[in-house]
Amino acid sequence: MIHAPALILSIFGILAVSRALSLIIPSEFYFTFQSLFSDRAARSMVLALFGKMMGPLLTGFAAGWIIYARARSSGRPGSAIASFARRVKRQWMPTIFLAGCFAAFLSAWPIIVYWDLLSNPEVMHLKAIFMLLYGLYMLGYGYVSLFGFLAAVFISEHLEGGADPNRLVSKSELSRVGALWLINSGLASAVMDIITK
Repeated sequence: MIHAPALILSIFGILAVSRALSLIIPSEFYFTFQSLFSDRAARSMVLALFGKMMGPLLTGFAAGWIIYARARSSGRPGSAIASFARRVKRQWMPTIFLAGCFAAFLSAWPIIVYWDLLSNPEVMHLKAIFMLLYGLYMLGYGYVSLFGFLAAVFISEHLEGGADPNRLVSKSELSRVGALWLINSGLASAVMDIITK
């Protein structure tokens, strides 16, 4: 079950933060798919992809921090946290993940739709590889958004102290989502590095 207002706010947040970062971070350290169509390739694809992923990471973190704080501040802390624990898995995790995926799609949908018009003739034959890379990129955006969300909940729980064995986010879950993000981003980065040389 997706929380529609949170989905829309998260998509907008990711796009806004990503746009702000693209204006702040020098272009050689910020990945764009336009680098496929120009001679201005990033100096380091890994650093450039990390710069690109900061938007969804920061937005996911802010969403997790706010949502967790609201759950803790409601009138009956015990039942509020119990309800929040159920909603983390069923509602918040899918909402934040989808927000990342949709934001990635919206950030470059014209290139997907108008590939034949916008692409450089030298890379036009790479359309299938581009679509595969873009799929990995969208999954990477989803996973990094989710990682930011879970990291905020994890940190919030640990700041409260106490050795609660029933924590909402475990280290293994946080590691698993982080690994999925790194695998998707690493694959996309490696393939992009190969095809742009």
